[in-house]
Order: sequence, then structure tokens, then C-alpha cells
Amino acid sequence: MPNIARLSEEEVLTIRRQMARTLLARKDAFGQTEPLYPDRLSSAVHRQHVAAGGHLKYDTIPDVAATLFFGIANNHAFENGNKRTALVILLVFIDKNRSLLIDTTEEDLYQLATRLVKHEIAPADSSTQLADAEVTAVSRWIRERVRTRVLGDRKMRFSELRSLLVGLGCTFDGPEQNFIKIHRGRWMCRTGYPKIDFEVGVNEVKRIRKALRLDEVHGVDSRGFYDLAGQVDRFVNDYRNLMRRLADI
Repeated sequence: MPNIARLSEEEVLTIRRQMARTLLARKDAFGQTEPLYPDRLSSAVHRQHVAAGGHLKYDTIPDVAATLFFGIANNHAFENGNKRTALVILLVFIDKNRSLLIDTTEEDLYQLATRLVKHEIAPADSSTQLADAEVTAVSRWIRERVRTRVLGDRKMRFSELRSLLVGLGCTFDGPEQNFIKIHRGRWMCRTGYPKIDFEVGVNEVKRIRKALRLDEVHGVDSRGFYDLAGQVDRFVNDYRNLMRRLADI
């Protein structure tokens, strides 16, 4: 069984409090920060720890994420913004468990939350209880989009690095005075260019990735960079990093 870092009730409240400072909370009425119904919040968070026959009912990252998301979205513990809170808690939980939600947009997440609270996410002819069927459907949705976060860099020939960067939307100026400029949108960095197809060291690869916002902090882990294995949407990245940036979790 994997060692899953579950969120505590206090951590969930910390997320809610920090969300109140963000643009996501200002888009529409967010209501008061603290829960109107603390018992409903406790019940939603406790879903992560439900056991049967001495075994935890939810024991994979997608399953725990799904039941926590389900509980926060449906229990309506807060005055408003319950779906938004559930979405951010989902992203923080996945990040805390050293995983990434890839190829998923803000719209995808809102559709997930909307379909869940309207009870449109599980098959109509499901033979299981509706709540279990809905958690299973959300878990399946997450499992198709989540993967373990991979870190670490390696040295490589410049031709390989250039090919990877082009695949990630970068452009290059021509070499000038033993240097070459690399552009990605509004970001730019300069690296040495001593000769054709020279070897780029590990630290320089790391520096280039950071300068071009192609590192893990910006949603591009090593699999995303070296293998182009799915990307993290900017909205997802902003909110998965919310608690890590503020050093609260």
C-alpha cells in the first residue's frame, strides 16, 4: 500500500484561508472564509480515513483525492465557493503526494466539479450506491490524468537540448561571440556556444530550464521536459503550488 499523505482538517482550512487572497476567490462570491458548518467539513475530511474490515476503503492517490474532492464539493460546509475550494484542495493533495495532474485545463476541472454536484458524473444505471459510484467516477477521471512527479537533470549534447527546447516552444538566435540566446515567450536566457554540438553540463541544463520556466516549479518536471510526457496547465500549476509557496503545508 503506498504511503499517502492525507490532508488534515486544519490543512484544509489553511487552504481555504489562503484561497481567499487569490483571484479565484474574487471571481465570484466566495463567502466567509471559515466554515458555516464545521461538522460537515469534519465529515468531508474524514472520508479519507473510512475503513472496512480493518482496511482503509481508499488506499490509492486517485481514490483518496476523489473521496476528499467529493466530500468538500458536496457537503457544503462553507457559505460559498465549495466547488472552488474542493478543486484547489484536490490540486494541493496531488502535489503533496509528489504527483502531477497533466493535460488538464481550468475548464476541465470546472466541468468535473459541475457534473459531480449535479450528479451527472456516474452512470445512471449504476448498481452501487450513488456516492460510491460518483467517487469511483472521479477517481477514474483523476487516474487518467495523474502521474508521479520526476525530478533530476542530466548532461547532454547541445543538439539534443535544442531539440527538446524547440519541442517545448523555444526559439534560438544565431550564435554570437561564443554565446547563443534562447527565447520562450517573454523569457530569455543566454548560454555558452563554444563549438557545434558541445556538451551541456547538468548545472547549465538546470539553469536554462529555470530561466525559461521549464522546471518543476512551473509545472514541467523531468518527464515533462526530457520525455515531453504531458504538461501541467498554468491554472493547475498556480494552485497546486499555492500552499508550497506560502510554506503552510
